[in-house]
Amino acid sequence: MSHRENQRIKAVLFDMDDTLIDWSGFEGDIAGLETNGIRNMYCYLVDAGYCLIPFPEFQSAFRETAVLAWQEAKKSWAGVSFVNVLQTLLTQCGVDVTHIEMDSVLRAYGWGPLPGVAPFADTLSVLATLKNQRYKIGLITNAMQPMWMRDIELRAYGILEYLDARLTSGDVGFMKPHPFIYWQALELLEVSPEAAVFVGDRPANDIAGANDAGLTSVLISPPHLNRDLGNVRPNYTISTLTELLPILTELEKHDD
Repeated sequence: MSHRENQRIKAVLFDMDDTLIDWSGFEGDIAGLETNGIRNMYCYLVDAGYCLIPFPEFQSAFRETAVLAWQEAKKSWAGVSFVNVLQTLLTQCGVDVTHIEMDSVLRAYGWGPLPGVAPFADTLSVLATLKNQRYKIGLITNAMQPMWMRDIELRAYGILEYLDARLTSGDVGFMKPHPFIYWQALELLEVSPEAAVFVGDRPANDIAGANDAGLTSVLISPPHLNRDLGNVRPNYTISTLTELLPILTELEKHDD
């Protein structure tokens, strides 16, 4: 079935982690992986001639700086930037950051797919169906990493090629549930809120934000998750991405 030009829904936007990508099989230690990444950046900077505090102190300070940044950002749903966190820490260490190519430092981190993390079994088939039906496809994720870092994962999983627009909160400057990040994605897709559906797994962030921004909200609740809805009410709830397809059909029927 091809997508009709007069369909009300023009775009489908997704959260990333535990929406398109399944974390239930994660095999590893987040803290250990983060330590390796921070050490890689540290070694890159030391090799480049920068004088830094000993690594254990640097690592501890990085984590503390990041935690404080997230705590402050959540007061207004501002976006936390990996670059800003790192620049703040380096400045505290007495390093002049004005001449540091920050993307090169971030590349040294060695970001990539994690062991046991993979797309849900139906992710690629659903994205292919949406693309075949001529929906525009977007992605919004609350991540302090710039989008090019998360693209490394999306490319490895075969997801990137389906996306017409993608944003991290670190790049945009606002995180879900702030409506601005939704509106920014919709602007890139050239679609109005009432012509878009958003799919995400976190009620308080994904769904509340989509509701406030004027999108049709779909909560995905896979078996390994048990999110508290609180006072948030999604328009629809699904357990697999495949269940999204008949919802889109239903939305068009209701618009006839």
